[in-house]
Amino acid sequence: MPSTPATNLFENADWIRLEIPTGREAYAIAGDIDQTLLVTTWTKAYYSSDRGKTWQVSKDFQGPIPGLYVRNDTTFALHARRYNREGSLLGAWDALYYSPDYGKSWEWYSKTYKNYLDEVKPIATIRSTNGIVYTIKQNSTPTAPGSNVATVNPSVIIRQEANTQNTIRFPFQHNLMNLYLDGKNRLYVAASGGTYQPETNSFFCCTDAMPAVVYVSKRPLP
Repeated sequence: MPSTPATNLFENADWIRLEIPTGREAYAIAGDIDQTLLVTTWTKAYYSSDRGKTWQVSKDFQGPIPGLYVRNDTTFALHARRYNREGSLLGAWDALYYSPDYGKSWEWYSKTYKNYLDEVKPIATIRSTNGIVYTIKQNSTPTAPGSNVATVNPSVIIRQEANTQNTIRFPFQHNLMNLYLDGKNRLYVAASGGTYQPETNSFFCCTDAMPAVVYVSKRPLP
């Protein structure tokens, strides 16, 4: 498939910003920015082998894939969300497709894989190898006192180690969707391309013209 050039590559002192044009929202991430990076968006899977300069569509799932689970050299696309009895989100599960080549091609699942694959991949939370947990905290504001309807506000990322909890420095205003750590302990943040409107403390989202956005920490997280 033809490659899609990124429209805006952006860097600051701590973060690299990648955009997938017309992706709308980024949902799940796997791989490595220095090799092959795989991202699922509003409906499709994209991969990049040139640090996000261009993106190739490898699969149209006709809907969001909230989780990617990697076992050995195989990547599974988890299409469903699993909740506990209290209604709390546990994560993504139920692989319908798998990729043997880091997201460049996809195959329908086989019974062999279904026999052992019942993993639940957490959404919006990740644990580093040294036990530190990073979690997205979603924020919203009720449209009126006591209302069950709320506007979405910018998310923050919480770092928790033992009994200590703090907000990491992430100076971008987005509705954040998911987190991922690569083998070098760099944090990847999947975000909506929706435009934040400070006058209403809300987001305009989403249209097909909006990009899916991924931020990558330049250095390993402590």
